[in-house]
Amino acid sequence: MDNALPATTAFSTVHLVLFPAAREYFDCAHRRSTQLKTREDVFAYYKLIATGARCYEAVLKERIPPYVECLAALWYCEALFEETNGFDEAEEVLNKAIALAGRNNLHDLKFTMLHLSVRILASTNIKAAQRLLTQCLREAESLSSKTWSFSFHYLSASLHATAKDHAVSTAALRPLFSCNSNEVRALAFVFSAYTSLRTGGIAQARDQLSQAQQCETEYSNVYIPQISILRLIGDILAFFLEHDFAGSASSLQTLQETLDRLRQAENINWSEDGSFMVALPKDSDGLTSIPLKFNWLSFPQIWMLCRLLTGIKLINAPPNEPDRGAGMSSALSQLQAACSDIDRDVSGEHFAYAPPLLTIQQAAARLDFYATAKCYALFYICLEKFLHSRFDAQDLIRLVDAAKSVPGQKLNDIYPLILYLAGLYFQHTGNLTSAHESFTLLTNLLPKSSELSLLASINLILIYHGDAYPNLEKARSLTNELYPLISASSNTAIKLAFSVLNATETFKTNPAEIPNRIPALLSAARSLANTQMATVIFYLGAQSFHEHEKRSEMSTAGFFSAKKSRDVLWCWIMGRLVSQNLKIEGKELIAEQQEGTNAKIQVLASQLINTLPVNF
Repeated sequence: MDNALPATTAFSTVHLVLFPAAREYFDCAHRRSTQLKTREDVFAYYKLIATGARCYEAVLKERIPPYVECLAALWYCEALFEETNGFDEAEEVLNKAIALAGRNNLHDLKFTMLHLSVRILASTNIKAAQRLLTQCLREAESLSSKTWSFSFHYLSASLHATAKDHAVSTAALRPLFSCNSNEVRALAFVFSAYTSLRTGGIAQARDQLSQAQQCETEYSNVYIPQISILRLIGDILAFFLEHDFAGSASSLQTLQETLDRLRQAENINWSEDGSFMVALPKDSDGLTSIPLKFNWLSFPQIWMLCRLLTGIKLINAPPNEPDRGAGMSSALSQLQAACSDIDRDVSGEHFAYAPPLLTIQQAAARLDFYATAKCYALFYICLEKFLHSRFDAQDLIRLVDAAKSVPGQKLNDIYPLILYLAGLYFQHTGNLTSAHESFTLLTNLLPKSSELSLLASINLILIYHGDAYPNLEKARSLTNELYPLISASSNTAIKLAFSVLNATETFKTNPAEIPNRIPALLSAARSLANTQMATVIFYLGAQSFHEHEKRSEMSTAGFFSAKKSRDVLWCWIMGRLVSQNLKIEGKELIAEQQEGTNAKIQVLASQLINTLPVNF
């Protein structure tokens, strides 16, 4: 009787050496991605990537177990997708490995590869990717794999959001609202809220953010802080979109405290590339789940973003709000600190030990993010200075230079902002021809109903009514065109600006009508906490009221309003009116004190007025 054992298939173990070797080559390349300066550096990067990919390719040529073959195929195709344009080869290898995983009941690996296959397909044909994703969802549901159903629902929402199909994106997230994982539910509500914010559904976004907060636990706050930070940023953005900058104070303070606590922690749970993991609950059928991986911002990027949001909030905060701090200097310090954070992070100064592990595409995306963020920081720096009549072109020149590094899609959003700032600079430094060109180009570039276009049109009306560039016919035509557009706008600040503009023009033709308008205009300005607009209204009142007592009241209130908003030019104008009224009342001593104050203000005003404009 033959007692020999049956022959067994001998599998190669070469993967035990080549898998770690491939990882080492990739890590070495990714450490260099943020420091690529020359063509030779890029060539060396791709040489390391190619060597790592060949390690996986060599494993695939060996006789290996199905599980190892699927892993090698997955990692090889991930490298092709993330590092090269070899999508066709990746799809071919993946299809074979997916079939192999199916034959051997390697469901988790199969779904992981299908997930990658959908992402690869979406890079060239998003509709085909969505069709494949529908099949994946059906297969996951047929196996009663809730975990993979959740994963594919997230991917579906992401693809539809990329295609700007926001309604379908939100629908794809709804099945996740009932997931038995608090973290999965919280993220689903947060992502839905961001979609609502993009489509103007602020009330709906607030409800979703509130539900996300209810899902947060001590575990998620400690181990997945990105969830609460995403929610806080969404809350701040909702306030900004409502023009309720004071309302964002609490969320901003919580965000700052959270980031400070994380910064001081010994072990911060934040990866170098900004990605984070969320574990899915295990299925009852025994299928294990690979944690969901979400790509987001690194901690230095979030820290910088917090400074930027704080600066924007401080610019728009009411002057008497304690949180505003030192006013303009406080806002500028936050925005300038954001610029410094960007410069330091781009240069790599903050890397304590080694640069982060990033693919070359991730490193490029990081630079694009910082270039875009720096443009917004410089925009608000210019805006804050312009609000205080400091029309220094150097920051505007810096903004124009920074915009040269912004990718084309984002530049489409930033270019109109630069145009508007340029128009303001030219208008206030006396170059009305260039101002007219900037504002006209802006109104032609954007929809007539957009807020920036409405503001540019208001500036054009001011130019047409002026002595240096008169065109009353165009002013009347443009005013009539704006009436229905501004009436339909939800921006109460623009409505107030338009009302004040009309009152100013009415003052020239029928000054007796203005006193009747002043109370309503002041009420609107106070409801917006807009002291600069209130100052202009007080000036109109001081010029139009017949009663001396009322004129004196208007001029005094206008002077204090200008002081509150730290507007040097209007302080000078209103201060002179105050001293004139005091003299009429026979209060010579107080008038003399006011004139002494006016003289000091005039020195500052002269410095602003006589600063030579810079052409750029």
